[in-house]
Amino acid sequence: MQSASTVTRGWNHPHTSRILPPPQPDPLSRSYGVGGLEGMVFSGVGPATAAIVSNPFDVAKVRMQLQGELSSGAKKAYRGTFDCMIKTYRAEGIAGTQRGLTASVIREGSKNFFRIGLFHPILDVLHEDHTKSPPVWKRLIAGSISGAVGAIICNPIEIVKTRLQASSIHSKAVGYQGYRYKGFVDSFRVIARDEGIAGLWTGTSISAVRSILATSVNMTVNSKSKELVLEDPRFAGLGMKPGFFTDGSCSMFSALVAVAANNPADVVRTRLYNQPFKMVDGKRMGEWYSGAPQCALTILRTEGPMAFMKGYTGHFMRTGPHYVVAFIVIGYCQRTARSLKEKSNATRWENEMKASFQRFDVEGKGRWTSSSVESALRVACPQVELNCSDEAYNKLMKQDALLVMAKCGKPADGSFSFDEFYKATAVLDRVVETRLSGKQQ
Repeated sequence: MQSASTVTRGWNHPHTSRILPPPQPDPLSRSYGVGGLEGMVFSGVGPATAAIVSNPFDVAKVRMQLQGELSSGAKKAYRGTFDCMIKTYRAEGIAGTQRGLTASVIREGSKNFFRIGLFHPILDVLHEDHTKSPPVWKRLIAGSISGAVGAIICNPIEIVKTRLQASSIHSKAVGYQGYRYKGFVDSFRVIARDEGIAGLWTGTSISAVRSILATSVNMTVNSKSKELVLEDPRFAGLGMKPGFFTDGSCSMFSALVAVAANNPADVVRTRLYNQPFKMVDGKRMGEWYSGAPQCALTILRTEGPMAFMKGYTGHFMRTGPHYVVAFIVIGYCQRTARSLKEKSNATRWENEMKASFQRFDVEGKGRWTSSSVESALRVACPQVELNCSDEAYNKLMKQDALLVMAKCGKPADGSFSFDEFYKATAVLDRVVETRLSGKQQ
């Protein structure tokens, strides 16, 4: 009896692989299309696509968060998210509601390449037992790490996006309006020239905190809820299957929780990104806030604790649909990639089967005879392995070839086609295992 470690590619005896491909196409790992480079690319494509839909809400969120900055009880320019969107459209047109769109699309694609794309690879490292579901705490750690990496690498794009979205020609524009850039690329040039390269990483700490909160909660809730509705018997009554509806509903639920978790940090980050600056002894210094802690205390003192939830509606209106579109696109890409890979594996496997069949088609007629079977058995069971004389070896091979023919329901002088070859492979494997039993460690 062969140990599990010596079984090769699904056959009972490893020597069978000398004459046959595996008994079925190679199965895909559960992480195919989710982890690796493919998964990271899909993780960027989905959010980048969603940004086109969600950007108007993002513009409204930024402006709502800047409203009332450094003042208490001042008259508000916007009554709410939709009022902000309507007034922005009236004053600036479609271009105003989609301000910073290029930066938003690039930001979503690049940041989520790391933020979402690294989640599953990191989780696989933290949780090596893939037969069991990862606990929530491991998911939170994986999301925190991937979120921090994405935030640090892509902070320059975040700054440009925020400033472009805050910029307005409206007479009642909110927040600091001193930044005027010609476009996305010009923004980097001007910031690097006026504020130094370090200026592109302003607010990195609070951005990382925000991304840690958002990613850890979002990816944990999304992955766990999807796992529950698809695999837990307690939720079988919902009848949910892998597809658009499951991707969309689970991502919307995760957005609701994630926005509540990271909105305070998002308000602080928006203020830090958009504040004016001054140069002191060659160093860039914020004129209104020295850093995240001082910004948070200032908001608390001048605007009260509820100020940390400013823009929540716009934040959710942006994040909810954004997550839905993003994870639907990601899920579709992942399923499509798996389907294409499975088809590719099946095609390659069938070609290997045909090659094996043709290799021992000794008569070249597209059919296997007992001579074909004997030729195959001689490759799988070489004489040196059986340690017998030429006469004994020839007799054994002919005997086993006739046994295979009989087990396949064929007479000694019969033959079988390629379609019948599939059944013969299992018989061949059993004969090889029986013949070599006790000879192979």
